[in-house]
Amino acid sequence: MSRWRESGRAVPSWVVETLGVLPAWVTARLLVAVGWLLAHLIADAETPHALERGLLAWDGDWYRSLATHGYDGVPLEGVRFFPGYVLLGRAVDVILPGGVGTALVVVSNVGTLVAMVLLHRLVVLETGDRRVAGRAVWALALFPPAFVLAWAYAEGPFLALVIGCLLLLRRERWWWSGLLGLAAGLLRPTGALLAVAALCAVWRPSGRPDSLLGRVAAVGGGPLGASAYVAWASLHFEQAFLPITVQQDLRGDPIDPLRRLLRGFRDLFGPDGLSDGLHVVAVIGLAGLLVVLFRVWPLRYGVFAAACLLVALGAENLNSLERYSLNGVPIVLGVATLAGHRRLGGAIPLASGVALVALSAAAWLGNYVP
Repeated sequence: MSRWRESGRAVPSWVVETLGVLPAWVTARLLVAVGWLLAHLIADAETPHALERGLLAWDGDWYRSLATHGYDGVPLEGVRFFPGYVLLGRAVDVILPGGVGTALVVVSNVGTLVAMVLLHRLVVLETGDRRVAGRAVWALALFPPAFVLAWAYAEGPFLALVIGCLLLLRRERWWWSGLLGLAAGLLRPTGALLAVAALCAVWRPSGRPDSLLGRVAAVGGGPLGASAYVAWASLHFEQAFLPITVQQDLRGDPIDPLRRLLRGFRDLFGPDGLSDGLHVVAVIGLAGLLVVLFRVWPLRYGVFAAACLLVALGAENLNSLERYSLNGVPIVLGVATLAGHRRLGGAIPLASGVALVALSAAAWLGNYVP
């Protein structure tokens, strides 16, 4: 960067921001590699596991099949995966060697890097404090289920779009926020939940002249994107609401989140204590983070994160609950706030990093559903 200064040219802000978040991004990927090595050391050769699939394990295998064969070339269950990530993978595959699997991994990891840059910008805009922004970036990088941000999962580009949408809502750029919300809805069904964050943003008085139509677009973008895919799939396969019904077949019928949580408490002391019971422990921690989020940060961040958690909790099957909570990415702002306390500043990143390694290893071994 000194060469830039000597030549009289300013360093582009995006370069500075990217270099600033790069240590967190690299560290997270090194920890995922540690998880892979740990899984290799533990793995039983006679027990089926996902190690041989590497970064294309679990949902990554589905995304690769969809990108290669399309929705008509995979089992009907594949319709539950929204098309945005598949289309991005195909587009990158055209220009990048290595096949569609490589393209999907690149899209995921580059999307995560963009998400971290945008998160840094958002926190600086909200607080004016770059230290808090740095803690938020590290909180996202080390969030225990964030190992999927290195895998061929849709979460990387999805979080980039979500944070970009939240940033534009903060700047009152209603039309652009609606466009990013629409794109997020095409990547993940939880993109529709951006409507609750947008409602909080457009409801308050604005300091700039704008149209009612722009505010409506900001609120409706996410639901429109998700609904567009559900409508297409329903017409294409001639089954109404097919992506939703297929997902229900796997996760069970909708259930009152409070009832499901209470049942999970009972599971802690039963034969399912190491499965659903542990998800409930995660919910307790996430609920604590939500309290911090609602107390310290603007309302729109708390309601979006809470909506994502409630949707994840409102099903019989709690598998992947932690990853679904990551979709409500403002939850990491609660982590960043807690990490700012002197007594917790070192313990939180350490505990998060250890949990990330453990969850990634467990996922490769087939003991945890990411």
